[in-house]
Amino acid sequence: MNYFDKEAGAAMKTAFEDAVLDWPAVTATTMFGCPSYQADGTLFAVLVTDGVALTRLDNDHREQVAQTFDTGPFQAGERTVTKWVQVTIDDVDTLDTLVPHIKASYESALEESN
Repeated sequence: MNYFDKEAGAAMKTAFEDAVLDWPAVTATTMFGCPSYQADGTLFAVLVTDGVALTRLDNDHREQVAQTFDTGPFQAGERTVTKWVQVTIDDVDTLDTLVPHIKASYESALEESN
């Protein structure tokens, strides 16, 4: 199963990378066939065609994200990753609203890697 369509997700990938690739210790890789982002080697985000899965959000950020976006757990085939919050993004222009939460996942990943 393909979770990220390169053509349909191209604008999302560009906008996401414009937001995060300049942050210290961020690297891009591919996991689950999806563009994935690590902070000092610890995964903090995975792009899917219609959004992003954030891997290191605390409960406060999860609640804030759920108030603004459609959210759910990350689905990897038959496996459900409930610790990850998958955020549906209908319009790439709304990614800016999510950036503080992406940064929170990034910062948690950095802390975990130390």
